[in-house]
Amino acid sequence: MTKWGPRNELRRLTSFVHEIETRYLVPHFTTATLAAPRRAEILDVAAFVVLMHGAVENFVEGLALWVTERVEAGWVQKRRVTRSTASLLFRASCKVDDETSTKTVFDTLRGALQGAKAERSNAANSNNGIEVKHLRLLLAPLGVDVPDDPMLVASLETLVALRHEWAHQYRFGAKNPKSAKDVKKTCDDCLTLAAQLSSRAAALRL
Repeated sequence: MTKWGPRNELRRLTSFVHEIETRYLVPHFTTATLAAPRRAEILDVAAFVVLMHGAVENFVEGLALWVTERVEAGWVQKRRVTRSTASLLFRASCKVDDETSTKTVFDTLRGALQGAKAERSNAANSNNGIEVKHLRLLLAPLGVDVPDDPMLVASLETLVALRHEWAHQYRFGAKNPKSAKDVKKTCDDCLTLAAQLSSRAAALRL
């Protein structure tokens, strides 16, 4: 059985990105820096961008689902309250009539966490993007802050924009095609941001 958790999610992301980088980008690294990308390089970069975008999206959703599972398990098994528990409960509906309810405090909070877990799982499964706003919508309610380093955020936005050009905006091409070397730098920054997210999720002490 494949282990689950922030470090393993990051390991799988990094391994996959290395695989597609080797396949689509590395063959073009010998191209003269000042030369305009040829059609073959443009198409390989496009394939890489679409796959990279999808991989980062899967990684972030995997983090969100992992934290959600651990928060519920922490309360049910150990009655542990963490930063993530508090963040989730702030979003949960937990209305109880204390005069007539026979529920214990434990069961009341368990029900609230189950509802919040279902809502967060649905949010992860229906997520469709990796812009900073998407990351915050997925992770902030779980107690995970999204890195705000301007360089890393700019590279993430570049990846999103490039993928959008190929997938939605322009017919059969990108308005501003990038070279493999340029996209490599964007890729490295996105992996650095992913590593920071992984570390922050792992540090939650769930």
